[in-house]
Amino acid sequence: MIVTEKSFSDQTYWEEIARCKTQFVNNEEDPLLNPYLRKEVAESWIRSKNNGVFPWTSYSKYHLTEEEWRLLKEQNERLIHIAQPLISNYLGLASTNGHSLELFDPSGAFLLGIHINISSTPVLSIVFNESTTGTTAHGLATYHKKPFQLIGPENYLDVWQNMICSAAPILDEMGEVLGTLALVQDMGEKPWEKNRSNLHVHSLGWVSSLAEAIGNQIKIQNGYDVLNEVNNDLRKATETLKIILEFIDEGVITIEPNGRILSSNHEGSRILNVHHSKIRGRNIGEFLLPKSALMGYVAANKTVDYMEEYVVNGREEKQYLVSLRPVYKQGNDELDFAILRFNHSDKINALVNTRSGAVAKFRFEDIVGQSESMLKAKALARRFARTRENLLLLGESGTGKELFAQALHNSHRPGGPFIAVNCAAMPRNLIESELFGYESGSFTGAEKNGRPGKIELANGGTLFLDEIGDMPIELQAVLLRVLQDKMVMRLGGRNYRQVDFRLITATNQDLKLLAQEKKFREDLYFRLSVLNIEIPPLRSRGFDIAILAEHFIENYAKRVGLPAAVISPEAKRRILEYNWPGNVRQLENAMIYAVNLAEDGRIMLSHLPKELFEKRTALPMVSERECDNLEELFSMKDLEKVTIKKALERSGNSVAIASDLLGISKTTLYRKLKEHNIHY
Repeated sequence: MIVTEKSFSDQTYWEEIARCKTQFVNNEEDPLLNPYLRKEVAESWIRSKNNGVFPWTSYSKYHLTEEEWRLLKEQNERLIHIAQPLISNYLGLASTNGHSLELFDPSGAFLLGIHINISSTPVLSIVFNESTTGTTAHGLATYHKKPFQLIGPENYLDVWQNMICSAAPILDEMGEVLGTLALVQDMGEKPWEKNRSNLHVHSLGWVSSLAEAIGNQIKIQNGYDVLNEVNNDLRKATETLKIILEFIDEGVITIEPNGRILSSNHEGSRILNVHHSKIRGRNIGEFLLPKSALMGYVAANKTVDYMEEYVVNGREEKQYLVSLRPVYKQGNDELDFAILRFNHSDKINALVNTRSGAVAKFRFEDIVGQSESMLKAKALARRFARTRENLLLLGESGTGKELFAQALHNSHRPGGPFIAVNCAAMPRNLIESELFGYESGSFTGAEKNGRPGKIELANGGTLFLDEIGDMPIELQAVLLRVLQDKMVMRLGGRNYRQVDFRLITATNQDLKLLAQEKKFREDLYFRLSVLNIEIPPLRSRGFDIAILAEHFIENYAKRVGLPAAVISPEAKRRILEYNWPGNVRQLENAMIYAVNLAEDGRIMLSHLPKELFEKRTALPMVSERECDNLEELFSMKDLEKVTIKKALERSGNSVAIASDLLGISKTTLYRKLKEHNIHY
């Protein structure tokens, strides 16, 4: 129901509302059933009464403390600051009409006001809400988030019985109430009984406009704050980005679609050999070779991870790896600008793992073994690691030559790339391009931008050529030239590139014999074998077999989440007796097989692979070399002494295991050790 001039002048209308309030307070009438009373007002009366507020209540006792009042003003500082000048502009109007214009926070606490001819208790620091003063226009405006007007007896307290109160909420961007503006007019005793020309029931529209103006000012100010915060964040981000760009050792240049340079970090300016203050406005095409494909990619809006480009500054041409990222205009696919990143080709190491997948993770400490032959090999490798000479690793397949190569690399050039190439595994028609690389268009199927070869990628690090004996002889001459000149030319290229790498090769073949048979270049053999290390086969490493077996079991169990299995004495004896033609690789596979069959965490004979029981594969206690010299042995007693020593070596000086290997009791073995004066 909307209050009009007609209803305001209807004496019966207001007397009925006053009567309803009296009946309601005396629990004799439900205000929601009264046809003259608006539903929102009736509901507020009910809430007020439920809060223990009655019409005869005095509001003057509900004050804030000084500290609460101070905090309230701080919390509403912006609202007060913006509302005060707008409210002050209406001081004259308020004075003329005997109005009071007041500002409240959402809780009903008084914040600000202009009071003219109001014969009431001062309202400074008083809280007006349904819990303290019952139904008010500003309370309903806050509750319903819309303008409200109460006239005479609609106000809950008797002290406001003769007042018209128009209130409108001040809303933020989200529609939440920041405060309420209320215009109060005292009409005297029962104004509806008199013909009063100054009763402004239409003042609600004016109050609503003023509240909206205050709300708009707050929104604008909040917008300024957000904009300032965004600008500050943007400024900080820009400054941070500039600092970061100057820290990195890569050139970062932004260009327009036509190649015009927009910006560059100092490294980018240095690469182009232009003073940083003069770089803007130059065209990137000035610094590229005529055959450059870069601007073609820019025109095609392409993203390029890495492409090789030559930068020309003066007479010098330098190669860089360039990355390209297009940036589009907002709302469409039209290119706005492009970002170029120039990486130094001599710092290509960061790309090595991506391109080759090679990682040198092993060190000498990771190579398991305590046998005399293995300790000797590791000691020799540690000494050779200090030099820059080429190294040749000799040993049967599966003995761990690559582990030695990685350990040598990590001792000498751990910061550089480690590039491993298996010459036997690579197809014959691809090995040349893989090793030496190629320029764009060199052959059908070649990458459009060309590709560096393994030799080039090894620059600053180590090149490991495994199975070097299988390298095609026609490529051996090219490799020899690279080793002599430290220069490499890609297939289809015209320029040599300087390279610096340490070469480690490995083979299970007799290169010297291959050279004699003209299957391997003799001059290359001599260049490769400046230093050589022989990796012992597993069968000659004695108790290392048991140590390695336990190592492989533990590692595999951790990897797959199984408990580490224990090798039974019978299984361990078989492992020590077997001659392991596949060496360490075969032993690791056998232990993985056994762990997966083991029951109750114990590896038995039946859990070992069948190949360990085929034919007569047990290792003799005396080596072939010693068997060739048996004629030098004076007697069977000497042979027995050699055999016992071998058994002790293989068992790691374990009398229990050695006696098992010899097929005698421990008591007998102890007696023979004493007879032969063998110390262990």
